[in-house]
Amino acid sequence: MQRDDLERVRDATDIVELISSYVALRKAGKNFKGLCPFHQEKTPSFIVFPETQTFHCFGCGAGGDAIGFVMRAENLSFREALERLAERAGITLTPSRPPDPELDARLLRLAERNALAAAWFSHVLWNTAHGEPGRRLLEQRGVDRDTAERFQLGFAPESWDALLGHLTRQGATPDELVEAGLAGRRDDGSVYDRFRYRLMFPIRDRDGRVIGFGARALGEAQPKYLNSPQTPLFDKSASLYAIDLALEHIRRTREVIVVEGYMDAIAAHQFGYLNVVASMGTALTERQVRLVRRAVDRIVLALDADAAGQAATLRGLDVLRDSLAEPARPAPDPQQLVRFERTLRVDLRIARLPEGKDPDELIRRNREAWEQAIRQPVPLLDFYLDALIGPAPPGDPRAKSQLLQRIAPVLYEIGDRVVQEHYIREVARRLQVREEIVRRMPRAVRRANAQVIERSTRRPMTPEEHLMALLLRYPAVVPSVIEEIAEGDIVDARHLAILAAVRSADGGGDQPPLPESLQPYAEALLARLGQFPETPPRLALQMIRETLRRLRRERHDERMRLLQADIRAAEASGDREALLQALALVEQLKRRYPEFYPAPSPYFPDTRTNTFGS
Repeated sequence: MQRDDLERVRDATDIVELISSYVALRKAGKNFKGLCPFHQEKTPSFIVFPETQTFHCFGCGAGGDAIGFVMRAENLSFREALERLAERAGITLTPSRPPDPELDARLLRLAERNALAAAWFSHVLWNTAHGEPGRRLLEQRGVDRDTAERFQLGFAPESWDALLGHLTRQGATPDELVEAGLAGRRDDGSVYDRFRYRLMFPIRDRDGRVIGFGARALGEAQPKYLNSPQTPLFDKSASLYAIDLALEHIRRTREVIVVEGYMDAIAAHQFGYLNVVASMGTALTERQVRLVRRAVDRIVLALDADAAGQAATLRGLDVLRDSLAEPARPAPDPQQLVRFERTLRVDLRIARLPEGKDPDELIRRNREAWEQAIRQPVPLLDFYLDALIGPAPPGDPRAKSQLLQRIAPVLYEIGDRVVQEHYIREVARRLQVREEIVRRMPRAVRRANAQVIERSTRRPMTPEEHLMALLLRYPAVVPSVIEEIAEGDIVDARHLAILAAVRSADGGGDQPPLPESLQPYAEALLARLGQFPETPPRLALQMIRETLRRLRRERHDERMRLLQADIRAAEASGDREALLQALALVEQLKRRYPEFYPAPSPYFPDTRTNTFGS
């Protein structure tokens, strides 16, 4: 983004005209006044200042310029809001990255390989004897052919090179197939089909382009579900299965229903529930939510009963972490989901499914129960309290205290004071304790967080903590480096929130606004960094890039350790396929070794260290 773009958009936008399309404004002297769109109020305290082209709410404190207003009103990033206003004003922005014909051609080739693979898998399923096991499975699961063809289902035969041979005859190279995630590579450099003897689920983006595959094993092969690895086209944590088929209906209903598995989504569409997508077995991520955020007012999670039970009882799960192994029925953490609801301003609800039933089974065998579950979803916190406390409070006072300790962090995340007060009263009623006791608990969470932060200052900073502290301390250099930091580099949910705030900032040199719950933590990070002197911007930029390199090296080493453990387990069990897959992944990691470990100097010893802040 060029600074000229920013100025041109600001010059072309009249903030009074813009905000009038959202809020009824009336003249008040030189300014304009109206009801704030960002909080509920009866007396107008929202002021628009034409002279400075800014707005401010004296009720909730929201304020900023036209771009800041659109970011808040539409829940957009800085770049997205700028693009929205530029389109409104008829301004063409400088591309966010310079055109790269070579990269564009490479991505197009990978998409073409995926499309050819999907067509071939479909041909094998319907037109060959090899596809008979897949056809039999679909018949057993009640999937009709029309639905299967809409989802472009296919079958991978039990062969190590059938797809490879077909696509190379179509002009694909082995390297392209490995990069697309369709093939793996052995130690000797030869390649093999990644998917074998599996029912194939092409994963498409919003435009219908095949970006990856899910694959269900037939027989006893493990893992039961195997997905494409992360590729230049496919990131599982930023993709939703069936989004291409569902998006029009999501926009029409202003609601999306999120199920867990491929078959859940397929069953829903077969029986006419067309606003359903699947998270593909992962916990719901913020990036997945953002795919549909602008099109919806409500998100309904219709997980199977077991996973929903985990969602109500598990805490501390980092829902944005992606592991190398297939996740074992992950579930969203209620504390994280409340944070989603607040930061993304979305009505997040839970469909209560009968115990032991998944959406696929329920839709096919008891549609009345499914209809009731999705038409009467409960607010997230009601569901959580029902699951945690149950119909009757515990009689043991110690048990009540333990429940309060678990509930308090979730209450703390509620951004709306009115909503928070409602649930404080509700918790007090259910646990049969005084309201003041419950009301003190969120405050205790803040004090406990401060104590944890204070204790954490006694140990060295991790590379991830150090990176966040540097981004907060040197906001002026952030625009020069922010695009180099991928969300996959960060695993701590607090740091992901900080990174999102930093990305949304205007790069003017001021620290980005952070959620209230994160401010003490961010202050502690800066305090720990404060023991080091300020550095010039050029050196600060070097420090950020070096810290990012160290962070990636840490991730690289951890993945290598996990894979070495997988190799030992596969050797012990005699699982040759798992062994070959793990060895292939190790080989991929080894090829990245020079990125993290430059060749040592023949003249000087390596005195580098992995720790910071000591």
